Amino acid sequence: MNKHRQGITIGFNILLILYSAGTGFLTFAFSDKAKGYPVQGVVLTSLIDFVRYLVMMFISAWFVNEFWNRLVTDLVPLRKLEYREAITIVVFLGILAG
Repeated sequence: MNKHRQGITIGFNILLILYSAGTGFLTFAFSDKAKGYPVQGVVLTSLIDFVRYLVMMFISAWFVNEFWNRLVTDLVPLRKLEYREAITIVVFLGILAG
């Protein structure tokens, strides 16, 4: 059995975040809300939303990581999460809920 476990990579998280942001951008760009706005306004609004999305994602991932490592692992014999795994959980749940 291979003892070297390959976990979630930073590249995987970047692709997952870009996928989530891209689907959000396309959903907004082709919606009725974006009609009548200039393309520059849609792009600028999307860039501002992307920064807001990243900030909220990092904060949410920090909370998930702390909650899991401080409470869940004390109650149930599970391993602790790495921060990049918490990011994956937050982004993936956002994709599923979106």
